[in-house]
Amino acid sequence: MAFVRRRLRGRRRRPLGRAEKAILAVLALAAVTAGAVLLVVRLGGGDPCGDGLVESAKGEECVGVADATAESPAFEPGAEGPDERIAELVRKVAEENQRVQDQWEEPEGNPEPYVQVALMLPFNSSESSAMTPEVVEHSLAGVLAAQIIANEPKGGVNYQLLLTNIGRHLSEWEPAVDTLAGLTGAEEPVEGDAPLVGAVGLPNSEQDTQDLADALSAADVPVVSGVLSSPEISADKLFKAAPSNRESVAALAGYLDERPGANSGYLVWDMREEDNYVTNTRKNMREVFGEEYRLENRNSSFIGSQGDDYRGAPQRFSPAARGICRLEADTVFYAGRDSDLPHLITQLSAEPECDDFDAGIRILRVATGLPDGLMGKQVHEDMAEARVVTVGASATDAPSWRAGDGSGERFATFAEGFAEVSGLPGEALNDGYAIMHHDAFTVVARATETALTDVQAPAGGDAAERLPSALDVYNTVTNMKVVAGADSCQDCVSGASGQFGFDVEKENWPVCKPVPIIEYPRPEGADRPRLYRTFQGPDGKCPA
Repeated sequence: MAFVRRRLRGRRRRPLGRAEKAILAVLALAAVTAGAVLLVVRLGGGDPCGDGLVESAKGEECVGVADATAESPAFEPGAEGPDERIAELVRKVAEENQRVQDQWEEPEGNPEPYVQVALMLPFNSSESSAMTPEVVEHSLAGVLAAQIIANEPKGGVNYQLLLTNIGRHLSEWEPAVDTLAGLTGAEEPVEGDAPLVGAVGLPNSEQDTQDLADALSAADVPVVSGVLSSPEISADKLFKAAPSNRESVAALAGYLDERPGANSGYLVWDMREEDNYVTNTRKNMREVFGEEYRLENRNSSFIGSQGDDYRGAPQRFSPAARGICRLEADTVFYAGRDSDLPHLITQLSAEPECDDFDAGIRILRVATGLPDGLMGKQVHEDMAEARVVTVGASATDAPSWRAGDGSGERFATFAEGFAEVSGLPGEALNDGYAIMHHDAFTVVARATETALTDVQAPAGGDAAERLPSALDVYNTVTNMKVVAGADSCQDCVSGASGQFGFDVEKENWPVCKPVPIIEYPRPEGADRPRLYRTFQGPDGKCPA
């Protein structure tokens, strides 16, 4: 059922009577007293979080859903505000949320209704947490840009963004779900309510993400992840804007069909079983390339750096480097996290066994974009020394798109808004997290606007204005179809990463999503690899 916001159009507020004024005066005095008490409690250390957040089970984080207009929520107990790298972005989110609220409660013209969308990320981050501080910054900036673009004047509905901290290792999500479940508009609505219509985020393919997706589905909250890629993470109301590992490996297979090399391969894989992204990537690579590139006995494992427990020396790539060069493997399949990849390249440049291996080495990977770790001067020197080129089947290709190669109008609009909102350089788009989180929010906004048209009652007089519910939005996303064998879409999404749709028969993965191949550094004079689209058929059309 659609959420109903009851309001009368064009009706002026009548003056308050003497009795009503007296009641309001008493209430105001009570509010001042309560505020003073709250201030004393905070000064006394009674509430180390505040702004809608609560302490985590271990007392190390402030988790849950921050108040929409809180300008400096503390994501750690006792902190004065968020990490300085995202503090200004958080303030801008609060500012935009307040503007949206004012357009409903104290409008200059006609009141404009609004809905809410939750951004679920680990807002406390470190180099070993689920997301690095830079990636959190890029993701938040991408979603904020999408929110502001969606709120541009259009006479429909506005959006508030709810910052939702699920813990640095993604395990502290329960307080958030408890809060979000109460915001969906499932209860009898009252004037001024703003229903939650969906969530975005969920950055890593891990068991905690699976549990969170299940809990959101049970609460009838649709969620769109911008970067999840493991097919083994699945839930009824979980959609993904990025291609799956299976589709990305298919894109790599198309690349190798045209560039088989010496058919001498080697697999390097992260042994942490709790990280479903790396285990599923390894599985898909072995299934597709194992026989042709003889990966059965040509592989080495390492311990990845991500995670909260120390269980051995991370990023130890000596066995892999020796094996690659001893066996003269020109094609390396990498099933690991981006943050660990530069250390493999450094080891290859330093490994004595590689001194006599004159052929170049290409490292194939499933990617969101081009990570910051590959862009530094030292890594460049190591890549040249080891004669390494990385080949990523990616959700994005910002370096090419910023140069005007293969980009669309939507990317240009987003890139301009991103620069204005964040103040970050264009290179901040390279890792793909800003782009894909923008697209995740855009899916929810597009579905909301389509559902709004379908469910809204006739305007005027005392008629109620209907806003979509979370279930309306979920149902709309399931109908964002790409017509089989054609390029046309039925209410599908024009994202910064390209145009795509969805199909529940394809487990809520994006259909016809472009998967560019990024060669880095790009070989001089090389032709651009053929563009793959998810679920494309043998003729290159999609869906298959």
